Formats: sequence, C-alpha cells, structure tokens
Amino acid sequence: MPKLTTNNFTFKIAIVQGIKTLVLSSRAYYQHYLNKHTKDGDIGTIEVKLKKPTRSEQQLRYYFVLIGLLAEHTDYDDEELHDAIMRLKFGTKKLKLGKDIIEVRKSVANNARLPKQEMSELISYTLEKCAEMEVVVPSKFELGYISN
Repeated sequence: MPKLTTNNFTFKIAIVQGIKTLVLSSRAYYQHYLNKHTKDGDIGTIEVKLKKPTRSEQQLRYYFVLIGLLAEHTDYDDEELHDAIMRLKFGTKKLKLGKDIIEVRKSVANNARLPKQEMSELISYTLEKCAEMEVVVPSKFELGYISN
C-alpha cells in the first residue's frame, strides 16, 4: 500500500470581497507542497481545526501579581484568593461523590490554558476587586509587562 503524504498548513479566517475566506499563512509553502507531492487528478481531504489564542505567560504573571497584592491586603494566601476570584468570576457547580455533595469551581480551561479573552476578563475583574478594596495597583507598564 503506498504511503500517503500529509502536511498541516496554518491559516486565519478573513473577509475577502465580502466573503469569509481561509487565508493561508504561507501560500508559497502550500504551493510548494502541492507541486512536490501531488499530480493532476489526485483526490484528498481537508480537515479544519480552529484554535483559540490562549493566555500568555505575561498575562498569567500579571494576574498573580494582582493576587499577591490582594493577599498582602487581606492576609489570605495566594491559593485561597486565586480560588475565590475564580469562583466569583466563573461560578461554581455541585458534584455528587457517593453520598457526599461538594461545591467546586467550574472548569474554564484544559491544562490551565485559559483563552486569552477570558484571561483578559479575569484580569479586569481582579483589578475591579482591587479597586473595590482600595488596593493600590501599579500599572502593567510600571511592573514591566508589555501588552500582548
């Protein structure tokens, strides 16, 4: 049985002449692949997998600076405050384990890879909590974080 060649090509969705279109990140590489691995009449399939940008390391570090400032202000530890903020922002759910029912925070991401937009919302929410509690927060720029 002949070995089939496969490859992945990244793309973004853009509006071109009023129509949503798949725009390849490297049209030249795609064309090179077609020229090298295909011949007229070949049949193939295309599988589209969409990715959501996940939070950056800078966002995560900034969020935990905010958690640290809240910890200093409240005398709770970072883990307690992180759990509390996550519960307040994203909610909780009840789990039944045998005869026991326990309330846990809702899962919002796999492997701690919160989508970038939700991380921005979490940071904004945490900043609001800091302001509500009159915690003085240096700006991201004062702390040396560059917006991304």
